Amino acid sequence: MQSFDVVIMGGGLAGQTLALHLRKQMPGVSLAIVEPTVRPLPDAAHKVGESSVEIGAHFFDTVCGLREYLLEHQLIKNGLRYFTGDTQGPLANRREIGPSEHPVLPSYQLDRGKLENDLRQFMIDAGTTLFEGYSTYRLDLAEVGTESPHLVHIATKGGKEVLACRWVIDASGRHRIIQKKLGLTRDSGHTHSSAWFRIKRRFYVKELVPESDVAWHARDVDDNRWLSTCHLMGKGYWVWLIPLSSGLHSIGIVAGEEHHPLDTYGTKQKAMQWLAKHEPVLYEKIKDEPMEDFLFLKKFAYTSERVFSRERRWCCVGEAGVFVDPLYSPGSDLISLANCLSAEIVRADLVTKEPMERQVLREKQSNEFFLGFTEVTTSTFRGHSHINGSPSVLPAKLYWDNFHYWSFICQYFFNQIYRVAPEDHAKFRKLHIQFYELNLKSQMVLKTWAAMEPGSSRGDFVPLPQFPSALADLHLDLQNRRGPDETFEVMSKNYENAKAVVRELVLRALKAVGPDRAAIFADKTGFLAWDFLDFGGEEQELRFVYDEHKERRNELRRQIHRIPRDMERCLGKAEHDGQSPSMRELVTLAKARASTAVSAHPAE
Repeated sequence: MQSFDVVIMGGGLAGQTLALHLRKQMPGVSLAIVEPTVRPLPDAAHKVGESSVEIGAHFFDTVCGLREYLLEHQLIKNGLRYFTGDTQGPLANRREIGPSEHPVLPSYQLDRGKLENDLRQFMIDAGTTLFEGYSTYRLDLAEVGTESPHLVHIATKGGKEVLACRWVIDASGRHRIIQKKLGLTRDSGHTHSSAWFRIKRRFYVKELVPESDVAWHARDVDDNRWLSTCHLMGKGYWVWLIPLSSGLHSIGIVAGEEHHPLDTYGTKQKAMQWLAKHEPVLYEKIKDEPMEDFLFLKKFAYTSERVFSRERRWCCVGEAGVFVDPLYSPGSDLISLANCLSAEIVRADLVTKEPMERQVLREKQSNEFFLGFTEVTTSTFRGHSHINGSPSVLPAKLYWDNFHYWSFICQYFFNQIYRVAPEDHAKFRKLHIQFYELNLKSQMVLKTWAAMEPGSSRGDFVPLPQFPSALADLHLDLQNRRGPDETFEVMSKNYENAKAVVRELVLRALKAVGPDRAAIFADKTGFLAWDFLDFGGEEQELRFVYDEHKERRNELRRQIHRIPRDMERCLGKAEHDGQSPSMRELVTLAKARASTAVSAHPAE
């Protein structure tokens, strides 16, 4: 039997980056990691989770110190890019939404095989003991209330070992050793499935548009569209295109079961047939490309009752705890937050030796915050896949989802609020709940709008984030480091602006659905009961006047709230702009008719 302070079960992306983080935070702590696969791993291993966004990228390159490695050996990502509209026609006729240039804060397209192969040596060099080729076949958790060690039973072809440890961390992926042992996994209510494969060449999204369409190609001044995670969006589904540094290209289908059951695309043959039907332009370009591999997951999302336990000295990170959805690439964000919260819980016991009452409070707050973040993220996707095929609503959703993401959780992570004392953390959790409640309202507006008036494709380009804009400023502000109090002040200001975004979304949606359905929209969303909308306030009055008098807009533009003019700059004018009825009249109609609207129009 060998003894360690911490044993991590699983050496994938979550387990290995946690090991690096723990070594940096607690160099004197003894640490082991158990991983069944043996090097040399193939550089192009077939794993989900190839794309990172701001939080995950910051964790990998800054917190774990891998920036130089990532810049040299992985691809710099050119943001998230979406094509929505007529899925049967030319790609150039679909609305394109995405960055016009590389984001200031880098993120990465990760070739997981190469990355995890290299991480193993980094871990060993940092002092971690690696049990390579060993599988965990049994876990004996210590009895509650005792100081006895956990016993991790591991085996390889050469025999068996027992590892004793004070802390055990589950990074076993979907094996979910601790979650299954203790019955903690919970249904998240998000019924999406996915299938994905790779082709053995670099695929450029520009191949989907003839060279004769000069204007479309000219938009990509630096020829870097292909470095984005490109999404082909349709009602109820999306298809990803992700380049990998190995030269392969990852292609995946993600769909809501209510729209496209996995049975319709869950084999190699069915996936190609499905693409021929729903994304024929892509199909024609790849139909003769042999698939390197193929994997699928049915109803991939789940959550948990808890993922950290101070009482029993365990944590669950990565897919061993929760999984949400690959849209917006939040998997690496969930890994990053769980790893950092786990490190703080372990450090409070092994290094700083906080009083037990504070340690228990820290664990309680960490569970509430992390599972709250999981629910916030899930609520952003749950029941929303019909929006993917809505050219008028999808840009608005992307604006809101980015605004929300950069306003709170990115500020929280970049400024290491997870490290504050438990008694100082409560106000951040309270504000987090306020953002969550606002997000639910915003998502209801977007879902209802897309169901009632999805709009038509115009084949134009919507640069998000637009520079300059309030949205771009939120992104750029993540470069600034702040203390907890100043961070909270910034978050609070962002929250007030987020309420203004929701007000503008409601007005834009009303213009889109029109007078005959304004009251139905009001009943379905419930927006008339939201006090923060304040349609009778001075700021809102200026917005109404701006909407009603096109000839005075230059005069009024700088007087109205920054958010409505910012959204106009980023998203264009609201549908039916300048047409009667005005936004003011639509709100009045909704108030007058809302009480009988749904019963009078049950088909809606």
